[in-house]
Amino acid sequence: MAEANELEQMAKNAPQSPQQEKKEEQKKPVGTLESVVNDLIYGAKTLANTGLAIGAPLAFGHAFPAMKTDAYALSGAQVAGDATTARKRGEKYTSFNSLESSLQGLALTPFAAHPKFGIFPLINKIPTDDLLGYVTKGAVWGGVAYPIWMGAYQVADYLIKKRTFKGLGTYLKQEYWPALKRAWKTLYPISLLNIFFAPLAWQIPIGAALSYALTLFGAPKRGEVPEEKKRDKTPYHVAAPKVAGRLAYEAVNK
Repeated sequence: MAEANELEQMAKNAPQSPQQEKKEEQKKPVGTLESVVNDLIYGAKTLANTGLAIGAPLAFGHAFPAMKTDAYALSGAQVAGDATTARKRGEKYTSFNSLESSLQGLALTPFAAHPKFGIFPLINKIPTDDLLGYVTKGAVWGGVAYPIWMGAYQVADYLIKKRTFKGLGTYLKQEYWPALKRAWKTLYPISLLNIFFAPLAWQIPIGAALSYALTLFGAPKRGEVPEEKKRDKTPYHVAAPKVAGRLAYEAVNK
């Protein structure tokens, strides 16, 4: 019996295999006060960012009723397009990213819809009473409006997301021309139908919808996604109860 006891003691003191250690770790209770506080802070930030992402277009629309519909359309399409692109690439898209996207749509709204100097009101001043009018309007739309809009879009995108002018010139030098060529190839032919036949009040919402459709059905942007930017694939119904579970654990084990 003594030998048996010694063997049992040796077995208890023997190093555990990685599989055993993993099982032991799984048995350990998860959830600490620090993790609960972090989850609560994260939840508060998420609510604040989401509220601002929704509230900013509403406030803009209240201040500038003439551009209200356009602000909603551009902000909403920008959020939906960025979220779709991130998902297709496997990247995270956080509530703060949605706030950035919403603000980018707002920043471009006056540029697109202002009654005096907006691109869409200006392009609609070109009459289309005959074939020459259609040709002129299409040429100005593709040769002037598109290049200007692409430059404004990329500047707004860079400044809002990077929050610095540093590197802007290099970014435009590398990205502007390829993006403009893609826009000419994909969106331009369809957008002609929009500016030719749709009422001015609907042209920006239709353009925003076309832009999102291209994002939805087009190929995702190329590039390796860094590990820290990869999307968490934990299902929502699994991730959502974590905070409640941790709070319950802390309450029971005080």
